[in-house]
Amino acid sequence: MKDNIALIGFMGSGKTTVGKLLAKTMDMKFVDIDKVIEAQEKKSINDIFHENGQIYFRDLEREVILQESLKNDCVIATGGGSILDNENIKRLKETSFIVFLNATVKCLYLRLKDSTTRPILNDAEDRKKLIEELLEKRKFLYQISADYIVDINEYTNIYETIDKIKEAYIIS
Repeated sequence: MKDNIALIGFMGSGKTTVGKLLAKTMDMKFVDIDKVIEAQEKKSINDIFHENGQIYFRDLEREVILQESLKNDCVIATGGGSILDNENIKRLKETSFIVFLNATVKCLYLRLKDSTTRPILNDAEDRKKLIEELLEKRKFLYQISADYIVDINEYTNIYETIDKIKEAYIIS
C-alpha cells in the first residue's frame, strides 16, 4: 500500500471536496495543491495565471507536487491540469495511490458554469464546449495515470465515493 492518495480529474470533479472528507475519514492529512501554491505566492490562481501565465503556474505546480508528495499519510488534491506534466504523474505514481474522479461533462458544466475562479474557463464564450474539448484531450491521461477510477455524475453520493476509494486503497 502506498503512503498517500492522490486525486486527479478535471476541474470541478470534486477533488477538494472528496479529498477533505476522505482525509478526515481515514485520519490522514489533506493537501490541496492549488491552495499550497496560493499560499506560497500570496495570490490567487486566477492572479498567477493573469500576471505570470500558465507556464509559470505549471512550473510552480510541479515543484509543489514534488514537495508535497514526499510527505506521508496525505490525501492530495491535484489541479485539473497536473496530469499534463509527466513529472507530476511520475512523482505521484512513486508515492501515491492515484484516483481519477471521472466526472461527466454535464456534471462538470453544472458545477463550473458560474465559476469565476477557473482561469482557463473565464474567457470562454461557450463553457460547455470548452469543458468537452479539454476533457476529451485530457481523459486518456487521467485514465492511464490512475490506479483506480470512480465515475461521478450530478447525482453521485459523496459518501459512496469515499467508501469506494477507501476500499480500493485498502486492497491495493
